[in-house]
Amino acid sequence: MMKEIKRIVVIDLLYLGDLLFAHPFFEGLRELFPEARIDLVANSNFSGIMRANNNIDHVYSYNKNWPTARSYNFAKKLKMNNYQLGINIHGNWRTALLLKLISPAQSIGYGGKGRGIFLDEEVEKNINSHMIEFYLEFLDQLQQSQLLEDYFVKNKVTSDNTASKSSHKNIEPQNSKKAFPTLSVAEDYQQKAELKLKKMGLKLEDEFIVLNTGGSWKTKRWPEEYFAEIADQLAKKNYMILFVGGPSDTERVNYICNKIENQKMIYNLSGKTSLLELAAVLKRAKLMISGDTGPVHVAAAVGTNTAAIFGPSDEEMYAPRGKGKNILIKNVDLSCRPCGEHECPLDHFKCMRELSPKMIVERLGTEGMI
Repeated sequence: MMKEIKRIVVIDLLYLGDLLFAHPFFEGLRELFPEARIDLVANSNFSGIMRANNNIDHVYSYNKNWPTARSYNFAKKLKMNNYQLGINIHGNWRTALLLKLISPAQSIGYGGKGRGIFLDEEVEKNINSHMIEFYLEFLDQLQQSQLLEDYFVKNKVTSDNTASKSSHKNIEPQNSKKAFPTLSVAEDYQQKAELKLKKMGLKLEDEFIVLNTGGSWKTKRWPEEYFAEIADQLAKKNYMILFVGGPSDTERVNYICNKIENQKMIYNLSGKTSLLELAAVLKRAKLMISGDTGPVHVAAAVGTNTAAIFGPSDEEMYAPRGKGKNILIKNVDLSCRPCGEHECPLDHFKCMRELSPKMIVERLGTEGMI
């Protein structure tokens, strides 16, 4: 039993959107442990975005491609921090072993498939809601933990504590029960973003719409020719169009940009920003149109309106949330979606192909977003 907890390490090696979905969890965790040092071990591809979270004291970047010896040395270095509590909100074999090597005095988290042997207390993993609620459910279960009972009694923390999901600060206006992440962008990143936009020819007063063409799965990507077509349609409505993406998206974005007729209204920032610079760019945008991929969740978290195109992935679990207007574009007439597959099992890809650019532009107009 633990009466004092001064150092906590949390492990989550999931993707960009998942880390943003964990923001309300970290806000709640800070409320439960206001005096503790809270550290995060995160996927090195996306860890930078979490350094903007004021509820986290230190973010350690873990590269999943590291050889075993490098991973072992990483964990042993963190062991020297003498954590009193380790929390695994990811729950796969890699994170289970990593937390065991970091060796906090007590550990609690998601186990399953035998991984619970590496934990002092295992939390049942039941994903049947949005990922934000999934993380907040963990927070509620944390407050029922026998390991932490003495700490919560001493510090007068109850299950009705303000960290619980029912009383979370960030409440979405459309639905009082839905929490959402809020991402603050430091002034220096805003200045860097403005400078990059200015060098491309975009002025501060220019109104622009962001198109994000990427996706971790091929099936998450709206067809390239559709992005070119919607760019032309929006340009005809006098919107500047800004393409964004990571280094792996650059070739695709260049191909799409070359297919667009109205070149004067097109700007390409793909592969030219850090994650926090991207957040600063998206904060200035009128709207972001994207598939279900990390940057659309960044846009939502900085308060920008989003139109998220969902094909094989489950919007009930992964829909963007933020203080702006976030709409979903999906093929409601298909019974085969969401399938969660990286290749279309039926080889027709109707979940994306039947969502035409014209249909989306009309929907954006109806919603008052353009």
